[in-house]
Amino acid sequence: MMASDPVYLLLSMDGVDIDPVVDELAAGGARLLCSKHYDKFYEGQLIGPAVLVLQDEGMPVVYPVVKWKSWPVVGVQFMQIEEEEREMIFRFLFKLERKMLQQPERS
Repeated sequence: MMASDPVYLLLSMDGVDIDPVVDELAAGGARLLCSKHYDKFYEGQLIGPAVLVLQDEGMPVVYPVVKWKSWPVVGVQFMQIEEEEREMIFRFLFKLERKMLQQPERS
C-alpha cells in the first residue's frame, strides 16, 4: 500500500473502536498492522462486520476472520463479501497499481 493513500479497517472489539492500517490488500483479505491492539486478536476470530476505508473509492463492508498473526501483523480473510464490495476493492487496487506504475523510479 502507499503511504499517501492509507487504507484502514474500521471495526469494534470489546466495545472499543479500532482502525488498523491495512499493509496489504487483496479482494479476499488483508494484512493489518496492529501493534496497539495486537493482543485482542486470535486465530479463527470473526471480527466483522468491519468497514474498509478505500481513499476515493468507497467504504465496503467486509466480514474478516483472523487467519494468522505474527507481531505486529494480523492476516485476515474476508468472508461473505458481496459482489459490489469486491468490485470496489478491485477498482481501488487497479487505481493503486496504475498510480504506482506512473511514479518515476527512485535511484
